[in-house]
Amino acid sequence: MFKSVDMSQRKLCRLLREDKTIWVLYLDIVKFQEVEFRYGYKICRQILDEIEREINKTIKQQRNLYLFSHFESRGGDDFVVYFVPGKNITWNITEVIEKWITPLEARFNHRIRKLVNEKISLRSGLAQCSNEPTRSPDYLLYAAVKEAFLLNKSEPDPNFFARRQEIAYLIEDPGKHLKAAFQPIIDARSGEVFGFEALARIPNSTCFNNIADLFPFAEKIGLLYPIETLCRRQAISSFPQVSQNKERLFLNINPLVLIDPEFGSGNTRKLLNEKGLTPSNVVLEITERSSIDDYSTFRDALDHYRNQGYLIALDDVGAGYSSLQSVAELHPDYLKIDRSLIKGVNADPIKWALLETFVTFSKRIGCRIIAEGVETEEEMRTVVQLGVDYIQGFYIAKPSFERPILNPLKEILSPTLRHKSIEQSSILSMVEPLPLFTVHTLVKEVEAYFREHPHLWLVGIIEDSRLVGVMQRDRLFAALGTRYGVTLYLERTVTILMDTNPLIVEDTTPLEVVSSLAMQRSGSQLYDGIIVANQRKPVGMVSVANLIKTMAERQIQIAKGANPLTGLPGNLLIDQEIRQHLDRKSTFGLIYVDLNKFKYYNDKYGFQQGDVAIKVLSEVLVNASQNLAEDSFIGHIGGDDFIVISSPSGLEQLAKEILHQFEQSCLLMTGSEYLSVALAGLIINPDHSWTPLLVSERAAQIKKEVKAIGGNSYILR
Repeated sequence: MFKSVDMSQRKLCRLLREDKTIWVLYLDIVKFQEVEFRYGYKICRQILDEIEREINKTIKQQRNLYLFSHFESRGGDDFVVYFVPGKNITWNITEVIEKWITPLEARFNHRIRKLVNEKISLRSGLAQCSNEPTRSPDYLLYAAVKEAFLLNKSEPDPNFFARRQEIAYLIEDPGKHLKAAFQPIIDARSGEVFGFEALARIPNSTCFNNIADLFPFAEKIGLLYPIETLCRRQAISSFPQVSQNKERLFLNINPLVLIDPEFGSGNTRKLLNEKGLTPSNVVLEITERSSIDDYSTFRDALDHYRNQGYLIALDDVGAGYSSLQSVAELHPDYLKIDRSLIKGVNADPIKWALLETFVTFSKRIGCRIIAEGVETEEEMRTVVQLGVDYIQGFYIAKPSFERPILNPLKEILSPTLRHKSIEQSSILSMVEPLPLFTVHTLVKEVEAYFREHPHLWLVGIIEDSRLVGVMQRDRLFAALGTRYGVTLYLERTVTILMDTNPLIVEDTTPLEVVSSLAMQRSGSQLYDGIIVANQRKPVGMVSVANLIKTMAERQIQIAKGANPLTGLPGNLLIDQEIRQHLDRKSTFGLIYVDLNKFKYYNDKYGFQQGDVAIKVLSEVLVNASQNLAEDSFIGHIGGDDFIVISSPSGLEQLAKEILHQFEQSCLLMTGSEYLSVALAGLIINPDHSWTPLLVSERAAQIKKEVKAIGGNSYILR
């Protein structure tokens, strides 16, 4: 038997080399284990014998249709049939089920009707094997059997052969059949285009109406790498036609492709160079089409591309395989929040809370948030208000083969709608300049620089504009001060002495996080400088001494009575502020701010949503004051009560601005119909014997009057 199989295999290989086509049919019995459970092993053994006899009989009867045919059992209920169609055959491979399998199944069931009292169904998988000069016939046959097996085990696809043919055309002539469309990603602060996501399109496709079907099908037939390679090449080739001012190109990459030699060989980088691009212009967007089974190996692959200058984005965060584990393991530069979390975020408190959590989380780990799939004005307003960094979606622009015209967004991107509290305490506020040298700089040049600048204690070392290390002043002179230090190091490049593992933080990282990271270092590095970067490009440096001083000052401020919910000054500082104005005998304006029917709202929607309403009101007060009266003082008395102290001349305009902004912000909140604010305005003149207590009592009287009016309203006395 083995000799017969071997001879048949050799004949199939010979026919392949002669450019003959081979059809490979993989057959098994549907739910055969259930059949065996019902009828037992002996009956099932007879069933398998009968199907073998019927297949062999059918092949002999139709021998004149084929140049060669061969049948083999793969064990159990699995069978493989090879056909080499001849000139006499009148049907093609798409008709095999109708012309060959269906009649075979009917005859087979007729054979076994005495054994079982039910119909036994056959399941099939069909593949076509053709000669390829660069592949051995053995390999081609093996690949065809594997493909037929996979198709046998998957859901039937009536368009399989048409789809496979379309992919063949695409691979043969990608310039004709494949195009790259680009969808803009905008900066949520400025509204300017930050980059474009490249999206594959097959304009004249009849089988892939949804482009998302292309990649799973290509993977099924073993052509994922070639298809992804062609899509990547087309995107890079077309990108210069739509991009301006070093905008970034986001390339979708299946995790499996990162181990593809075509991708790792440098061909992609070569193509980038030809188009005037560098890896630092490219963001590799890891898609969720395949799960990541081995994070260690995958992380090593990512580090390889990071070292070349590529940035990394994790796509579909909040859906599919992109779990929190992926974020923790891969340390991406960008998190792309999936459309499933963005859709209806303006009206869904759970989605709102999740997105707000992701935004806060991203600031702490030093990456950026991209809200993906924004399609309505309400969604747009919400993601802006919650503080995402970048936005992508149909509301901005649909994918296009040319540079698209963006939807006007100026009003929505107004800074008054953004949550500013998450940005107020970043490390960027205390950064110092960082001198930079390249990896080719000699040690003696850095040594001379330090001597010329005795107050500098740290320099950065870059390669292709990316920081690869630092040189500490004291460690350089310590190394040169050893017995052979000058001889060993002075004429060599700085890479021999530089620290390749300094503490690097993103410029949006909160001070508290930087302080924690700095103090977790080993004793020998505890007081080394901290590098501040933006997307891995150096921005400056921070000394540990300055960081400790700033943190101490912040702790003192907190100890003075800042409200824990809003971070605004509490009653102690409010009282001090009012006393200072009274002592100076100056005229000032005061607005007592209170939410109407807040207890009802808090009881109806819960304290968490109540806290959200209080925080939104506090941010409105801060934003309105910064826009109209930068020297204003905003204090949080407690609960839903606030105080704004400002110049009397602009008090009425400030009150109107607060009402306007609060009304706009409430449109995005749950239960907005129950939210309104009362403003009691009071101008304090020095010719009256005012005390803080009298000011408080007078403001409370006016507040009672304005609350009686209802709705968003104010009274100024």
